[in-house]
Amino acid sequence: MQDLGEYREWLKALALTQIAADLRGRIDPSDIVQLTLCEAVRDLPHSPDRTRPRMMAWLRTILRHNLIDAFRSLKYTPRISLDDSLAMTDANMSRFLIADQSAVSAGVERDERALELAERLKQLTPAQAEAILLKHCHGMTVEEICRHMQRSPEAVGGLLRHGLRRLREIWPPEE
Repeated sequence: MQDLGEYREWLKALALTQIAADLRGRIDPSDIVQLTLCEAVRDLPHSPDRTRPRMMAWLRTILRHNLIDAFRSLKYTPRISLDDSLAMTDANMSRFLIADQSAVSAGVERDERALELAERLKQLTPAQAEAILLKHCHGMTVEEICRHMQRSPEAVGGLLRHGLRRLREIWPPEE
């Protein structure tokens, strides 16, 4: 049986970008991730291809369905397509803090990088990690992040500055 725990932080990062702060009292990103992993464990024997890229695509699909169900139960409609939003965030997580890559090893390396980023974000405060994900991986403006996180522009700016500084300390650029 494959260990799906290595995908937990990555899934949590994806879920965080989709669930605005004002919904978090009713939808907990950790609960959505736990449900996603439970469903994946249940259905894993039926999954024929267990390569990392396929597993990540499959898990993202399960996460998407669980988010849709949670949003429907609250009669909430996201502003943009959940498919587009999740795909964009995942792709940007894969490219975070790296320069251009060759096409040969890019696919596997991007997936590894996205999982590594999610693990490194655990070392920041949850608010710093969320602000960085929203700005640099989800593509939100500071104003949009303020609304999403229900914080002032100054607070969001501080979270981004301090979070990025800390992230660079624990993850120096490649030479």
